[in-house]
Amino acid sequence: MAKDKNCNKIECLKNGACKTVNFLQTNLNFLAHKISQIDIKESNLKQRVASSLILLPLAIYAIYFSKNLFLLLAIAIAILMVYEWLDMARKSPEERKWRVIGFFYILIPIYAVVRLRFIDSDILFWMFAIIWTSDIFGFFIGKAYGGKKLAPSISPGKTWAGFYGALVGSAIIGFLSAFMFIGSAIFFIVISVVLSVSSQLGDLLESKFKRIFGVKDSGNIIPGHGGVLDRLDGMMFAAPLLLLIVKVFGGQFGL
Repeated sequence: MAKDKNCNKIECLKNGACKTVNFLQTNLNFLAHKISQIDIKESNLKQRVASSLILLPLAIYAIYFSKNLFLLLAIAIAILMVYEWLDMARKSPEERKWRVIGFFYILIPIYAVVRLRFIDSDILFWMFAIIWTSDIFGFFIGKAYGGKKLAPSISPGKTWAGFYGALVGSAIIGFLSAFMFIGSAIFFIVISVVLSVSSQLGDLLESKFKRIFGVKDSGNIIPGHGGVLDRLDGMMFAAPLLLLIVKVFGGQFGL
């Protein structure tokens, strides 16, 4: 009898594994088919990829190999952000109020990013890996599945499918990052998902600001992405939040 029960359990596990594999295979095939149908011209995908291929190696080099270059980039980025913000704020009748808001909106994330760089390069790179992965998964899964809009009055192109896709991508990074730090995989999966949510909130807030100011992009310095604020909107909430997490749970990061 015990042998029969064990056999039944093994059969159930096999059937469950087969169903899971078939489910994943069906969804991956569907996703690949949908992605292949994305209008590259409409999504500015070529320009985005070209810009990323130029900027990504520079960012990684500065994060890991040159504090001076990183500080120089941080200062340059802060100046460009301020310029873009002031240019947008001029379009509002409450320009003075928006200047004050912009000061804190830009200063706090820049400070957090610089502090994270000096605390641990791996932590800063991990944060950007979550943001980049969230953007990529959110973009492709959102385009593939479409469906209900996440915030149609703020950003009509974003969907709930893309939002959940970003969470899946960040969870994968969280699992992999457990091998980089000494904390538990569960901790890093949860924190990665939280940072992904904060990144997407930063994206939505930037879109809200642009609607208030009546502009499509914060600038046009980065082909396919718009301005610096457009490209780095994901870190505006994520960086200060991660700095707080590192201060509270430093042991998980080996600090």
